[in-house]
Amino acid sequence: MPWNQNQDNNPWGSNKPGPAGGGNKQTPPDLDKVLKDLNDKFGGFFGGGKGGNGNGSPEVSKGMIIAAIGVAFVVWLASGFYIVAADEEAVVLRFGQHTDTRSPGLNWHLPYPIETVEKIPTLSVQRLTIGFRTLPDGRERKMNQESLMLTKDENIVDISFVVQYKISNIENYLFQIDASQAVQTVRDAAESSIREVIGSTLIDDVMTDKKALVEDETKTGIQKILDTYKAGIRVTTVTLKDVQPPERVSKEFKDVASAREDKERTKNEAETYANSVIPNARGEAKKMLLEAEAYAKEVEDRATGEADRFNSLYQAYKKAPEVTRKRLYLETMETVLAGSDKVIIDTSVAKQVLPYLPLNRADKVEVK
Repeated sequence: MPWNQNQDNNPWGSNKPGPAGGGNKQTPPDLDKVLKDLNDKFGGFFGGGKGGNGNGSPEVSKGMIIAAIGVAFVVWLASGFYIVAADEEAVVLRFGQHTDTRSPGLNWHLPYPIETVEKIPTLSVQRLTIGFRTLPDGRERKMNQESLMLTKDENIVDISFVVQYKISNIENYLFQIDASQAVQTVRDAAESSIREVIGSTLIDDVMTDKKALVEDETKTGIQKILDTYKAGIRVTTVTLKDVQPPERVSKEFKDVASAREDKERTKNEAETYANSVIPNARGEAKKMLLEAEAYAKEVEDRATGEADRFNSLYQAYKKAPEVTRKRLYLETMETVLAGSDKVIIDTSVAKQVLPYLPLNRADKVEVK
């Protein structure tokens, strides 16, 4: 009789008369018979055979039990092998307590439940975006609740930045914070730090020449918060990706930026002109000063030479007045007449000389 035709759909046996009252009660199958059938079917695989204990109960062989225990033990030991990736380190926990840290490669630990392993990417740099998210297709989605911030001069600025960090202390990372929430912990610390920095900075400084200062102060603030938590995380870099005004006032800020650029351009042109004129003027002044000093030195040296010459002549005159007087006269006349074009001819020899009269210089010829 099929089981589904029994009353109450009981698959274990047929209906038998129940107690008084006319009800039917189902009886369970013979357990000894079931065990004996299983032993007859599978006992031969482990060196056992069919048999009984004299009471009709099956007898499980000792070899089967030992083999099953051995296989189970080998499988249990083999479950302790694991591989650590090149950018990871493995933390071995014995009953929940940190006992060892393993390097990349093939490792083994006492199998569960004695020891467990946590693999942590300590050698890789983690990247966290604030103010935007990168979608799987490569597009970016703005996160206004993270990016909009208030500056010191009560302006709103839209900032997106990237935080890069590494795990520096595995034990603190696992036991001082919730490792599953580590990313959110870093995100909260980054938002808190940059809002504090932006709140003490003018909007013009944030958007122009103080971005590097904002990055450094934000990085320091994030690290300070994480160290307070003993998170075991070290921040490597903070990079401002995009700093701009909100979309509703973007046009006005662009006009201000253009005016600021014109101001800087004009200032640079003025500085360039000043740098070209002032050095030239200073050079000319230095040249004139050097020329004046050289002229003064020349006049002084010439006067000194003339005085020394006069003194030497005076000394010679005192020793031989007549000779010195005649020599001075001759030297003076030689100097005077050397530049004269007048020709003087003695009358005693004038008749012996062929007369030559330059008509254009007749006034310079004298015959005596």
